[in-house]
Amino acid sequence: MLRGTNLFDALRVLAASLVIIGHTWPLSGVGGAPAIAGIKIHHFGVYTFFVISGYLLARSWRRSQRFGAFIIRRTLRIFPGLFVVVILTLLVLGPVVTTFPASDYWGTGPFWRYLMNLVLLAEYDLPGVFITNPISPVNGSLWSLGPEFSCYLMLAVLGLLGARASSIIRALLAVVLVIIVVGPYLSGPLRTTAIAVTFFVLGSLFADVPRPGRYPLWPGLLGAALLVLLDGTAGLIVVFIVLPYVVVVVGSRKSRLSHTLHRIGDPSYGMYLWGFPVQQTLILCAGVVPLWQSIAIVLPTSIALGLASWHLVEKPAITLGNVVSETNVRESNRFR
Repeated sequence: MLRGTNLFDALRVLAASLVIIGHTWPLSGVGGAPAIAGIKIHHFGVYTFFVISGYLLARSWRRSQRFGAFIIRRTLRIFPGLFVVVILTLLVLGPVVTTFPASDYWGTGPFWRYLMNLVLLAEYDLPGVFITNPISPVNGSLWSLGPEFSCYLMLAVLGLLGARASSIIRALLAVVLVIIVVGPYLSGPLRTTAIAVTFFVLGSLFADVPRPGRYPLWPGLLGAALLVLLDGTAGLIVVFIVLPYVVVVVGSRKSRLSHTLHRIGDPSYGMYLWGFPVQQTLILCAGVVPLWQSIAIVLPTSIALGLASWHLVEKPAITLGNVVSETNVRESNRFR
């Protein structure tokens, strides 16, 4: 689905905003981050990203079932923006804000381990960086990128089996994942990751639904209202039904807002990458400010950085990815 013809860009911006807003509580050392059906809103934002990715990429695979071209486009979508935020954090932000001497910053293991983020192995700490904040991770948002890229690979590998087999396997996988995450088998970050993957798979299954933009929204709104009354396992099961339905149905609809956002650009990925270190830097410089004051400062700053990331890094990389993937397809056809 072409950008500018639907509301998925708007939903991505909303999802990134939920992540930034929700992180304000733990980063400020304050408990009680807003939650819906027992799910914290920053996790809701991440899960929304996974639903959108699952849906749009399953549709993308159906249009062009070329493994190499698919992976090239996904690689050039994820890694350029990630490379910029990791390198600037490591070489600019870290040396400026660290409380350690230069020799202790540049020469220690955590400095070099932080480069593992470039291969989607999340590392959160840098020497002497944000250690006086309520919590010290430099960029806690990076945890989701490894699981998300793994989902891309899974979708492409299953796609090689054929459309019918892929759909059946993903449906069975969704059932297994739901059973696992609602049961007592997982806890902590591993459970959060498994839930995110579940939403990716559920989103991908909606790619088989014809014209979802014409489906009524009221069932999703009714389910969303029900979530106010639910918690725990029951709430999570309803979220597994409601969130993919609402995201796909709303995202598939046309609106004037979609054209406006298309002209401005899509800041959502840059917001997601930069929001956490911006929040940590604010706390380091100004102390723990009131929550809504922090949100009022961090959110527009992250949007501005997200737009810069989109226009300077992500959009050129996407264009390059399309060119390289099309070349890959042509070369593949030549040798058939």
